[in-house]
Amino acid sequence: MAISRRKFLLGAGGVAVVGAGAVVTPMIRREGTLVAAKSRAPFVAGTEGPLPKESDVVIVGGGIQGIMSAINMRERGMSVTICEKGEVAGEQSGRAYSQIISYKTEPEIFPLHHYGKKLWREMNAKVGMDTSYRTQGRVEAIPSTKELEVVKEWIALNSKNPGFDSPLNVRIIEGEELKRRLPNAQTPWEIAGFEEDAGSVDPERGTTVLAEYAKKIGVKIYTNCAVRGIETAGGKISEVVTEKGTIKTSLVVLANGFWARLFMGNMGVDLPTLNVYLSQQVVSGVPGAPKGNVHLPNGIHFREQSDGTYAVAPRIFTSSITKDSFLLGPKFMHLLGGEDLPLEFKLGADLWNSFQMPTSWTNDEVTPFEKFRVATATANNEHLDGVFNRMKAEFPQFESSKVLERWGACIAPTADGCPIISEIEEYPGLVVNTATGWGMTESPAAGEITADLIMGRTPVIDPTPYSTKRFK
Repeated sequence: MAISRRKFLLGAGGVAVVGAGAVVTPMIRREGTLVAAKSRAPFVAGTEGPLPKESDVVIVGGGIQGIMSAINMRERGMSVTICEKGEVAGEQSGRAYSQIISYKTEPEIFPLHHYGKKLWREMNAKVGMDTSYRTQGRVEAIPSTKELEVVKEWIALNSKNPGFDSPLNVRIIEGEELKRRLPNAQTPWEIAGFEEDAGSVDPERGTTVLAEYAKKIGVKIYTNCAVRGIETAGGKISEVVTEKGTIKTSLVVLANGFWARLFMGNMGVDLPTLNVYLSQQVVSGVPGAPKGNVHLPNGIHFREQSDGTYAVAPRIFTSSITKDSFLLGPKFMHLLGGEDLPLEFKLGADLWNSFQMPTSWTNDEVTPFEKFRVATATANNEHLDGVFNRMKAEFPQFESSKVLERWGACIAPTADGCPIISEIEEYPGLVVNTATGWGMTESPAAGEITADLIMGRTPVIDPTPYSTKRFK
């Protein structure tokens, strides 16, 4: 792989490239705009009745990060209330690619992935329900001798002490084993990395099943209940203000995905994340198709789902030019580095809309969160057609496969590729859990870290790389 996924995600910051020669017309015609949308996840009924008068902790956001954090805190005896502006898993948590891997991850996030995989393997038994998680292995073809050396070095480094009483199950495969795992491949792949314990989660099912489990153990989830702000008294958090009333609390977790920057900006805290768009699709399974997760360097990426269909991802990102592009572009520029990043720019309605979006409000005003109950990017059909055509050319058995569903998605990475799982110095008692490009893989471990920070315990994983202090 010529570029790590971390850099792949982060190229979105290079908005200044637009002024250095990008052609405007394709940017205008390109698909990808943030719009109000419908959730693609199964409906999860919210808790009935009025809001509780008080709660040990209030979580803002009912996606996978908020749900995992809630489960961890509730299992430790805390009363937990989730306030979700729209529907559970309505945005990115129901739209992710959702392969569960640690392959070639950087040292800062490897523990999140390695521990996350272990927790996912135990998840179905823990909750007593089928989350759709499957351990099914992942093949990533290696295109060059140079890349092979990189993979070997990564395996050697992370095999020494991966932690969590769980070995690193990654090895090099070739010959007949590789052919069996890539049946009828038209490219004569010679060697690949194989992650034996890689997994798969169908995001819309995984998140909603875990939400039902959270409700079962006593977590209260209020949907269509946007949080407008946080009140303080004596320098400490005193209550959370929602559109439906207030909840007394001294502890808050912010886990509202790409809305976190806007929310914290109203509180005077800068979270330097930049929205990027991507597209996903599901196609029907066919006899003789490769099993598990497959990543090929000729632009083919797919994941077998629990029902035998395949999630197919172009892995081409779109940076839609907005006000934040000009504010944050310089912080992301160094990540371009002249590399051939799979990144495109979009010039359109998002730019105008970003200047119209309120960035400050009082707690008795209607907020953008109430106007966008569920929001996402529109799908880029050119990207989706391209990856599906490449997939069918590489594996002719997919010629009879049909597109079942397509959708767009939005994530908000940081300039260093690490998530934000951090206490906020300006607001003691507030922990932010957001800005991940690997939300499904990282969520079990991130949820534990969040619970540790909220409860004043030493986190299960050193959270220093994820702290907001790194931005200062």
